[in-house]
Amino acid sequence: MVERNISMKKEGFGVNVLIVGHRCYRCKHSWVPRDIGEIPEICPKCKSPYWKSPKKLFKKGERKNGK
Repeated sequence: MVERNISMKKEGFGVNVLIVGHRCYRCKHSWVPRDIGEIPEICPKCKSPYWKSPKKLFKKGERKNGK
């Protein structure tokens, strides 16, 4: 989970608020889930089921299976 600190200065209320959310490695979309205890299966924006794992970049001419 991605954690962000947001500070708001309005008459002493809401200082150092911690918002817990998620961020997609694929499309960089960030969101706050409705239920904090559950980990979503897909990204709500790009619908990728691999939102939790970063993309693996391969060099030109390199094969994916390592040969």
